[in-house]
Amino acid sequence: MKICHVCKAECEENAELCPVCGADLTVNTMEETAETEEIILNKPVLLASLDDVVSSEILKDLLSENGIPFSCDTEDEGTLKVTFGGSFSADDIYVDEGDFERANQIYEDFLNSEPEFDEDFFDETEETEQGDE
Repeated sequence: MKICHVCKAECEENAELCPVCGADLTVNTMEETAETEEIILNKPVLLASLDDVVSSEILKDLLSENGIPFSCDTEDEGTLKVTFGGSFSADDIYVDEGDFERANQIYEDFLNSEPEFDEDFFDETEETEQGDE
């Protein structure tokens, strides 16, 4: 069994996406790399403070995919903190000052991105809904 790096759900060993949150299970995250080698940020600067755990993990994945080392202030890795009102608190993400401009562009692109669905997606959804009626 695989453990999802976003929501910590148990997944089938051959699963490429988490059935609970949809995270990409084929990506080697920087956190997994950090277990084998130490990441040193010479001049850490705050890239983002995120309250949404899923957004935090997506941003970490994007940074990893682009080869940008990062650090988080999470005390207990993999532990979600429940705050007043039942919301979840993720963490602060830091990058090296030299990587900040590129990392910030990735973060801005992520914030401004919208999921794109092709027409087939909507056709399949409509067919499913009509079949349920």
